[in-house]
Amino acid sequence: MIKRLTISPLFLILSLIAYYLSRNDILLYSTLSTILFWTFIILILPTSFYNYIKDGIVKYCKKKIFWFTVGLYISYHVILYSFFFYLLLPGSIKNISFRFSFNAGIGYSIPPPITYFLEWVSNSPAIWFFIGPYEGDVIPFSTFLGVVLALLIGLNVMKILELWGISNKLSKSIVLIPSLGVVSGSSCCVFLPSIVMYSIALSISSITVTILSILSSFAYFILAYYALPIVSAIVLFHNLTMLNRLIKKLSFTM
Repeated sequence: MIKRLTISPLFLILSLIAYYLSRNDILLYSTLSTILFWTFIILILPTSFYNYIKDGIVKYCKKKIFWFTVGLYISYHVILYSFFFYLLLPGSIKNISFRFSFNAGIGYSIPPPITYFLEWVSNSPAIWFFIGPYEGDVIPFSTFLGVVLALLIGLNVMKILELWGISNKLSKSIVLIPSLGVVSGSSCCVFLPSIVMYSIALSISSITVTILSILSSFAYFILAYYALPIVSAIVLFHNLTMLNRLIKKLSFTM
């Protein structure tokens, strides 16, 4: 951990250098700056996080349900969320199209002022694609958090199944508590309240201005886009540690 923390500032400095050089070749230096920044984030994560992830993957790497859960969540997080948003828009279900077409490309942002550096490395560069009228976007921040959340959800699911298997009939009810933790941790980053509020705002003209002003505020953007996914990861990690303690305690008493 100390070694990682020692070298981590170097990656942040190099990321900032690439940011300043990006005006010469935006796509190249945007990619380089983003990779260096997220490497910095990876290096400063606590050792306990890596230990849980490593031990879990080693233990469940041959379990198909683990990889199915991980793959399913990543697919939703990266792809299906955009489609889900489209379907909730008023009138979209009536106008749903089954015509298949596919378009994709790479997008990047012009380097903003340094005060927006974090937003820049969170969103640029990105892969965009359209399947019919439905859009999906693969951006650095959501991809990084998506992988973290998918691994945590997969490990939580496996621990819950393991806890269920070793619990007797009287104590199986305790599985409900960590299960609720997984549901809350995996759902608070999907921005369902935002989607519902947006749909209502477009449907009821009398409250459109009020709700859209909330959704467009900077504070709400920070909360929904950055804070909720991070809170999700913390909740899921805490849930995983709690499950480990429960399993060890039950195994010891049996």
